[in-house]
Amino acid sequence: MEKTILNDRYELLELIGSGGMGHVYKANDNKLDRTVAVKILKEEYLDDEEFVERFHNEAQAVAKLSHSNIVAVFDVGVDRDMHFIVMELIEGVILSDYVKRIKKLKYEEAFSISIQIARALVHAHKNGIVHRDIKPHNVLLSKDGVAKVADFGIAKAVTARTFTLSGKTVGSVHYFSPEQARGGYVDARADLYSLGAVMYEMLTGRPPFDGETPVVVAVKHLQEKLVEPNVLNTDIPDNVNKVVVRAMAKSPDDRYQSAKEMLLEMEALVAGKELPSEFDLSMDFLNGTENAVNEMDMTRDFTPVTGTKDKREEYDVPLIKYKKRHILSTTLAVLSATALIILLAYFGITELMTTMIPEPETYVIEDYRGLKYEEVKQKLESEFRIIVEKHDVYREDIAAGTIVAQDKEQGIVFKELAINKIRFNVSLGAEEIDIPILLGLEYRLAEPKLKDLGLNPVKIEIFNETMPTGQVIRTDPEEGTTANPGDDISVYISLGPELDEVTVPDLIGLTKKQVKTLLFSMKLQMGSYIPNEPGELATVIEYRPSYGEIVSEGTKIDIKFSVPVNKLLVPYEINPVDLEMQAEPMKVVLEATPSNTGITSIAYSQSHMKMSFPISVYVEIPENGATSINLLINNIQNFNAILYFEDYVGTEGVQMIEIPPESAEEDDAGGSGSSESPSG
Repeated sequence: MEKTILNDRYELLELIGSGGMGHVYKANDNKLDRTVAVKILKEEYLDDEEFVERFHNEAQAVAKLSHSNIVAVFDVGVDRDMHFIVMELIEGVILSDYVKRIKKLKYEEAFSISIQIARALVHAHKNGIVHRDIKPHNVLLSKDGVAKVADFGIAKAVTARTFTLSGKTVGSVHYFSPEQARGGYVDARADLYSLGAVMYEMLTGRPPFDGETPVVVAVKHLQEKLVEPNVLNTDIPDNVNKVVVRAMAKSPDDRYQSAKEMLLEMEALVAGKELPSEFDLSMDFLNGTENAVNEMDMTRDFTPVTGTKDKREEYDVPLIKYKKRHILSTTLAVLSATALIILLAYFGITELMTTMIPEPETYVIEDYRGLKYEEVKQKLESEFRIIVEKHDVYREDIAAGTIVAQDKEQGIVFKELAINKIRFNVSLGAEEIDIPILLGLEYRLAEPKLKDLGLNPVKIEIFNETMPTGQVIRTDPEEGTTANPGDDISVYISLGPELDEVTVPDLIGLTKKQVKTLLFSMKLQMGSYIPNEPGELATVIEYRPSYGEIVSEGTKIDIKFSVPVNKLLVPYEINPVDLEMQAEPMKVVLEATPSNTGITSIAYSQSHMKMSFPISVYVEIPENGATSINLLINNIQNFNAILYFEDYVGTEGVQMIEIPPESAEEDDAGGSGSSESPSG
């Protein structure tokens, strides 16, 4: 082949395989001086954005992974319109070929391979990658018996929701899960179903479901009951049989819920009495081949094949295949004899064949973009029996039912008797999003749900007699209908029942019990109150909202109580500071602030001449508390002090005023509970 070097580094040596998406070359990494495999995307897909994206997704997905049971990806790049991935080159055999050769593997050997595949899946799933195409064709067995999972070409990073690519099922129909068959939600448990199908084939020599067409096989995955593997191979132990059956449960909820769970159970069986803990692959036919690279089997067709029992869809893998030396000589002899017979016969029958067999009819593909899909489909099927496939896409700018793209370019020629197939991307119009059920949900939870779907929630608050405050009453458009991305969704939120207006009553002097009764009768509520435990004798001295304000039913009223306590009447002499400097007559005001209420009142107020001093007054001090006093002379502060209860208890001239039981009864009836103190 012509010498080709990609990115001035990777020198292509020889073609070793071709698949549905690309060609695989054996190459030399001139920078690190090592042999690698290089996969190059086929030219026919370069104009197809979906295939290019899928090709690079493979590299980006696998590049995150580093595990002994996963084919390593070293590099990814583009050179002269050639999109390529550089991978590890494996010397060994494809598991599908190995199963065909051995027919039925011993359950110990099948379990060894399966455990290694499960370890690869544990690592991939942990890194957010679902393979989505686990099958024997994507598992490589190296010469030393190591199983390596290849081709993450249709894997996708796991998100909140993981669906089939572009709305269609992908993967090999004989191994994919029921949810892939129906084109629905796919998560990591789909890989476990596929692993179960691979184990089934290794143990029985046949896939779990088969049929004449992929559709038939897909329907069997969905509907047909599984024939358990130990029915076809009675040597399979019950516990091994149970692992396969559980992995292949049709409902994901009935399978193992993680690759880790499945791996632990298999490893537990290997460590048990029925299975040995160590065993080797039966791969003797791989050994003893000299210069195996030069004896690669280049006759194998890696092109995806569907619709037959003997050939199933395959994807390219970086693999060097080996065969015994004695087969080569026999094959060459047979080929030589066959070629000789063909040459002798050709010249005798060519002219006869051209006269008896007419040239096949042809059909030239046109540009169908912008045309109605159903009309084009009917034309192609009726005029040339072309197989027409449809792939739905959302396009806001193109009417529903109109062809957006086609996978066969204008001018391509279809020939009669061949399998002629064309696929169209057909517009569904603007994408429709199902509006979820939000009834009864708090708006703080409903809002992100709608935003995650690409919708724009608009909050509207209204009164509602039955729905609690803050919860969703309904949406517009309604729940269960559809909307387009970016559409406004009106979310109606309950303000609770609509309330009547109430005038705040007079609460001054009422006890806590009286306040509660009065507020309840007016459909108002007690809010906070000071102190926290005012007691039965406490009376209201302040509240908010205030008397006469108009409020809604249910409004909370915050209240401050005055708590009656026993108190001392202490004789106190007023003696101003700097008396001689004061102007006569002198206006004398004494302010007192007891600690139990914090309310300042006037204890004494009168005008005097200087000769009247000192003046005796009585000051109240609450039991176990104190009273702050402040003396004002001619409206100017003269001095202040604090009188403490404990400093005056038992001293001469001090009186103890006790709150009698009768005061409690008066408070309960609406009295203030206060008593006048003597003054000087």
